[in-house]
Amino acid sequence: MKISLDWLREYVDYRDSEEKLEQILTEIGFSVEDRRPNGKDWMFDVEITSNRPDCLGHIGLAREVAAATGSVFRLPEVDFDETGKDVNQWTSVVNEATDLCSRYTARIIDGVKIGPSPDWMQRRLETVGLRGISNVVDITNYVLMEIGQPLHSFDYDLLDQGRIIVRRARRGERMVTIDQSQVELNDNMLVIADASEPVALAGIMGGLPSEVTEKTKTVLLESAHFDPLCIRQACRAFSLVTEASYRFERNVDVVMVEWASRRAAALLAQLAEGKVAPGVVDAGLRIPPPRSITLRLSRLRTLLGIEIDTDRIITILQRLGLEPRFDPQYNVITCTVPSWRGDLTREIDLIEEVIRIFGYKHIPIEPKIHITVKIPDRFRRTCEKVSTALNGCGFYETINVSFIEDCYWQPFMNKDFTPVRVLDMSRKTNNVLRPMLLPSLMAARKRNQDADNDRCDVYELAAVHLPVRAPGQLPQEKIMLALLTDGDFQELRGVIETAVAALDQNAVLTCHPDEILWAAPETGAKLMLGDVAIGRMGKAHQDIIKLFDLNQDACLAEISFEELVKVEQTSTQLKPLIRYPGVTRDLTLVLDEPVSWSQIEQEILDLGIDDLHRLRFVGIYRGKGIAPGRKSLTLSLVFRRSDQTLTHEQVDAQQQKILARLAERFSAELRV
Repeated sequence: MKISLDWLREYVDYRDSEEKLEQILTEIGFSVEDRRPNGKDWMFDVEITSNRPDCLGHIGLAREVAAATGSVFRLPEVDFDETGKDVNQWTSVVNEATDLCSRYTARIIDGVKIGPSPDWMQRRLETVGLRGISNVVDITNYVLMEIGQPLHSFDYDLLDQGRIIVRRARRGERMVTIDQSQVELNDNMLVIADASEPVALAGIMGGLPSEVTEKTKTVLLESAHFDPLCIRQACRAFSLVTEASYRFERNVDVVMVEWASRRAAALLAQLAEGKVAPGVVDAGLRIPPPRSITLRLSRLRTLLGIEIDTDRIITILQRLGLEPRFDPQYNVITCTVPSWRGDLTREIDLIEEVIRIFGYKHIPIEPKIHITVKIPDRFRRTCEKVSTALNGCGFYETINVSFIEDCYWQPFMNKDFTPVRVLDMSRKTNNVLRPMLLPSLMAARKRNQDADNDRCDVYELAAVHLPVRAPGQLPQEKIMLALLTDGDFQELRGVIETAVAALDQNAVLTCHPDEILWAAPETGAKLMLGDVAIGRMGKAHQDIIKLFDLNQDACLAEISFEELVKVEQTSTQLKPLIRYPGVTRDLTLVLDEPVSWSQIEQEILDLGIDDLHRLRFVGIYRGKGIAPGRKSLTLSLVFRRSDQTLTHEQVDAQQQKILARLAERFSAELRV
């Protein structure tokens, strides 16, 4: 689950660094898989085990951090004014399936004004990976990520008779969800219906006909508790997982249902100018009383093998919300377990909680066996370095299925190419194992275009499958790296150079013109590291752009990852930043048409000029003033030295050396 550090601090007085927070979360059992900045905020991707649904929200994790650090923990205010007619005059709830829905609450908020949510809310939702939609929808998502309780808002005026019926679906019944998918239901599924039809797939997704829109004036707010098994089976039936279903499958806290409803109502009153109707409709079973667990201090000390002060044990249990009561006569602590800790059922669970917060590091280690730490192999190191470099360039990694339809791979391959097909008669389409990755990236670009994502920079690192070379052999499997960008050729080349530099700072990538089937004319290039060809790149051919129905050009590259692995260096030599400014010279040369930029580039690099800091292609001109069969090519040179500022005389000498070599090799003339 993704969390925001700025958001977390609203509930706990934590002021240490993000590095320290990662360490704390890891030590108390919540592994941090990723940590990255988002503006002034920090995003943490935290692994939450399936038995801790209470931590699928910022409040749950804030409670854990407060317990571990001794910081003050606080819940947000949920107070609001209630006006107008009573909620029971607005709506009614009939719960016909209490075995699948143990509690269903409904509130009415009238007079809401639909609009964008505040910037602070949108920033927090964006940090945890949710897109801002409208104030009403954002508020339900906000409470979801805050306390872990899913909510849903209906347009009250679109509900037939304004009623809610919680019932099993009827076999063959259909509904359209808010993602515009039509689903067919069966009688094992739970739906939320109005007087005439289903309006939501319970615990998974709302229905399109009752969706909140800019025309919505009155909202019916749902907060409920659904059976985890029922939700899980429905998700599998539809191959669908949502933020709501993910939490319901793990059994959210039935007591917090009403609190989450109050919290959302307070935000709707504050941010959408809604008027909350008095009362709440609460339909379902009786909430069970809290249970108690007795902890024997002698048992705790026997299992842990260390002495922990009794007052310290009581403090830890209090911070976790367990309401401990110490009995000195029997030397036991009886704890009342809060509703959100459904995972605590036995004495051993309390012992684990104590040592988890107290710190496993306090238990002395006496190793019985010799442990050898395995160093990551070269392939894994290369994957990590390349992925880090590409992510740093703004590229997103994609993971696509390995099967592809004929119409998508054929424009990329020669007509006589025979792909590897799966022997599955049920697969009439999508039965080809990908011979290359670029079609999948083009399909990803199309999905981004349809989602109004104006800029797309993506890559994929995966296997491709090529036909057998001889009878009896298995198909070849090669690991390839593919990239797609909306930027131009030079931008993509720079990204590839960055990835190569992450493996070996001294490696020099060069491009040589090449005719590529999928590349537009005069844009294809072979990528070389020294004398080794590692891949190809170019601008996508217009026929391929039309095939995928794209509205703009895309630059593509596919690289043999096996060749990149050979480049990877285990150690990197760091160099100090150059303190002295460089001198830039832009040269425009007139030369013969067949001479390519890669030839010019290679010839200049072969001179071995130490002060040449950067060499960049600028552009080509053909037209007035240029003789037939000739062209004008502009390049940019940056000269720089680490120990002094170069004089114009020094730069002039090196420039003349370059011009002399180009004149000798290509009859190049300086255009003035």
